[in-house]
Amino acid sequence: MNKISKTFWLGLFVASPFTALASLLDQSELRYLEEIVVIGDRQNVKEIAGSGSVIDQTEIDQFDHIDLGQLLGSVPGVYIREEDGFGLRPNIGIRGATSDRSQKITIMEDGVLITPAPYSAPAAYYVPNVSRVHTIEVLKGPSAIQHGPHTVGGSINFVSRPVPDVQTFEIDLSKGINNFYKYQGAIGGKYNNLGIVLDGLAYGSDGFKALDGVGDTGFERSDFGLKLSWRPESNIEQLLTLKVGYGEEDANETYLGLTDDDLREEPTRRYRASQLANFTSDHTKVLVNYGAVLRDNWRINIKSYYNEFHRDWNKLDGFVLGPALQSVLARPNQFRTQYEILKGDTNSRPINSQTLDVTSNDRSFESKGIQLSLTQIQKFGSATLESKLGLRLHKDHVERQHSPVSYLMMDGNLVPNGISRPYKTWNKAQSDAFAIYLAETVAWKNLSMEVGARLEKIDGKKTNFATNTSSKSAQDFTSPGLGLIYKFNEKTTILAGAYLGFSPPGPGSTVEAEHSLNYEYGIRYSGPVFGLEVVGFHSDYEELIGRCRVSDSDCKPGKEFNGGEVKISGVEISSSIEGIQFGGLSFFINGNYTYTNSAFESTFFSGFSQWGLVKAEDELPYLPEHTGQIGIGIEGGKWSLISNIKFQSKMREEPGQGVIEEGLHADDYVTADVTASYFHNDKMTIQIIMQNVTDEAVIIAHRPYGARPNHPRSLIGRIKYQF
Repeated sequence: MNKISKTFWLGLFVASPFTALASLLDQSELRYLEEIVVIGDRQNVKEIAGSGSVIDQTEIDQFDHIDLGQLLGSVPGVYIREEDGFGLRPNIGIRGATSDRSQKITIMEDGVLITPAPYSAPAAYYVPNVSRVHTIEVLKGPSAIQHGPHTVGGSINFVSRPVPDVQTFEIDLSKGINNFYKYQGAIGGKYNNLGIVLDGLAYGSDGFKALDGVGDTGFERSDFGLKLSWRPESNIEQLLTLKVGYGEEDANETYLGLTDDDLREEPTRRYRASQLANFTSDHTKVLVNYGAVLRDNWRINIKSYYNEFHRDWNKLDGFVLGPALQSVLARPNQFRTQYEILKGDTNSRPINSQTLDVTSNDRSFESKGIQLSLTQIQKFGSATLESKLGLRLHKDHVERQHSPVSYLMMDGNLVPNGISRPYKTWNKAQSDAFAIYLAETVAWKNLSMEVGARLEKIDGKKTNFATNTSSKSAQDFTSPGLGLIYKFNEKTTILAGAYLGFSPPGPGSTVEAEHSLNYEYGIRYSGPVFGLEVVGFHSDYEELIGRCRVSDSDCKPGKEFNGGEVKISGVEISSSIEGIQFGGLSFFINGNYTYTNSAFESTFFSGFSQWGLVKAEDELPYLPEHTGQIGIGIEGGKWSLISNIKFQSKMREEPGQGVIEEGLHADDYVTADVTASYFHNDKMTIQIIMQNVTDEAVIIAHRPYGARPNHPRSLIGRIKYQF
């Protein structure tokens, strides 16, 4: 509570009259003065100059997912690389932008940057808990340049729970196998000009993996938020909102996977060498938002934000001077001694090649900023002109202190050898950024055209405390964009657009920034029963950026590499059939599918281990050619039965051509989730959820270290009560 109080007052100090946010404000609903949205709702999707998707509260509630990746399966053009089975550290990519720790997409909450240090260290070790999210918005195409700094793929915005219009009290309880639990509650309402909502979440599990010998593989998370709103009585419509939040995590999660053979035999196994793995974090956030309708055609939004995030991941990093863990697990017969040590079947000899390196990866992050958006709408006969101005001032930094400790495997337990070792990493990276966005949208009869541009100016500095050296960098980039929408009628719309995407390198880096020229074109049909959207996309990348992480071998963590020119293209298809009535029942079916093709344009050798030797026309790693989802539902008067079927083709994990089986790859899979709900009355819902009904067991990835399984079959019971 002391930490919350400290950050609360700091946030109020940061929130000056100059605070601001780039946003889209709905012209008809004043609630958008309170909640900053990218799209708004599903009806607004067909109005934006680009493709986008909205996952609303109804869809979030259907399966009560805690894994963001599972929810985003309903959005075409989005790729998920699973890691721990619970979605604790998501890997999300959009239209070819690498999914590695979601570092190439812009992630926001209520319209402001929410990842720990989006400029200085964009790897997303934190995203909002989806159980506390009201709506998820995904924006692709030309409109994505409204939200930087990473615009090559698109952006995701999490809209938090709004202040309820009426007094509300909600309890949401879930319990499942492996001692899974989720306890959630909210209370709030509006009292004259004041509004308040307080909500909390606690969830966790003993984990579905079994550590050889004995040990905990589970996790616990808690997350709390308070939102206050004040609507003063005045001649203009205005609203002031304050949001504060605090969350913690304690997870016994590891980077260490298995050999392929061991996973096929027992997918939920964990080796003894991972027994000390533990991830702890805490996150504090403060957000102050002011919105006003200055005139009938002028709207302003001002916002300030402050985020503080600290994490310490104590995990096995390998052998002190032995073979890389990836090599040991890929070729256990070649590295038989190290393999037996990882399992705990052989004791270590006191030599470096058999000494295990367990490192405390301690990192502290801070980000803060002020944002402003101004929107003017004017009528000129049958034409409408909408003008937008967005400004952002942002500062963030990350401090890294990685402390290694050497251990010997003795009788199945890790025992420190008492030899002190220096820091592996001890540095600080910081960024100061200024961004401005300008756009004009002209709507005349059935045609709408949006022309916009984003300017990012970034100054960075990186200090290495171990060597007492520092480096600076300065970069600026302008991203223009053009989007067209033509309505044939109320049901059918065509869209087309092009924009220049940008993803900056880190502070002090010497590599070139990543640029991409992106195109999209498509058609939407929205009828009373049937809906269909088909969108083609193509991206020409220049100087693709790869970032070495702790889990990458033969490169220094944080080092960046250029991969030259890359071409990525594909097709996104989504459709739905709703409102079919038969025998007193209501039926629906929906689905989406994404086809993706990619190729490096040149031959080169890279020190980035995820690339290595690349030949021209090699496909990129971690971009499945086929992925999608099908949803089927039946609803009665007081019950519903819904199933989601997800599928993904084999996925390369290294550049290559031809038959995927010949290289490092992840398995193809088809999984199904089923949920049955009983609506006891307007206040109480009883729900049973079964995930991965067929208990499909596959290798979802070989990174960070070795083969990793998907989440096995699980059963969850849930009761939700609201009054």
